[in-house]
Amino acid sequence: MPELSIIIVNYKSWSVLEKCIESISSQNISNNEIIIVDNNSDDSLVKEYKIKYNKCKWIINDKNLGFSKACNIGAKAAKYEHFVFLNPDTELGTNCLIQLKSHIINHPNSIISISQLDSYGNKTFPYGKFLSIKTFNGIIRFLFRFLKFESRLEDHTKPLLKPDWVSGSFFSIDKKNFNKLGGWDEDYWMYYEDMDLCKRAKNIGMEIILINSISCTHHHGKSSRINQKITLKTKTQLLKSGIIFIDKHYDGFSKKILKFLFISSRIIEYVLLSPFSKLKRLLLYNLIFNFRVKEF
Repeated sequence: MPELSIIIVNYKSWSVLEKCIESISSQNISNNEIIIVDNNSDDSLVKEYKIKYNKCKWIINDKNLGFSKACNIGAKAAKYEHFVFLNPDTELGTNCLIQLKSHIINHPNSIISISQLDSYGNKTFPYGKFLSIKTFNGIIRFLFRFLKFESRLEDHTKPLLKPDWVSGSFFSIDKKNFNKLGGWDEDYWMYYEDMDLCKRAKNIGMEIILINSISCTHHHGKSSRINQKITLKTKTQLLKSGIIFIDKHYDGFSKKILKFLFISSRIIEYVLLSPFSKLKRLLLYNLIFNFRVKEF
């Protein structure tokens, strides 16, 4: 059976991280390690948690390096041949890793993810299609699904899916292919790095698979929305990363038109909602003024 290096990037997510580690430990599997890369939480809890979970391998960064770079640092420290990148605000279901190992054997040369539930037990959609003319905002995505008679709810009834990309909140890949792809692209500080890695994987013939029979709970936002300041920074990074993806994977006229649609749709959204939301006003400011992150 595959040996797993489970890599978790943490930033001040202590309460959910604790639940995450406990859920991994309860899997009762051998030949696995937990690597926690702390992105400069810079608080007294780092020492406390290092002592409490001393069986984990801890890497403490001296500044917040973002998700991609921290994941790469964790991967370099890993001793096993298969990686599972996991968000600190996830909790694994019963026998999740045992079942995952079986699917790793059955689906070699693949990136594998699993079904996710929100904090209320509802199934979510941790996957999608690549950023394009058909997917550049939520309304456009809905219209194209409607016109093609696609129902995302039907996806939950299928044993497995083969989407364009899966979420980095639970992302399994073998070390050989990870290194072949050059790891996570560190141009992405946060967001779109999972879509980018899946895009590059597909370009070399790898499959992207989501297993519906295995699940974890993802307490979405417990890492990235700790307070309003961090929410503003992460949502600003979402915009920046979308443009990085467009610049990297498109060229010529298609790049220009997609970038225009991506940015202009956000400007319209923020202008319409700014009278009712301070966050939207600040996002609009950041978008107009070169994505500067305004302090509160």
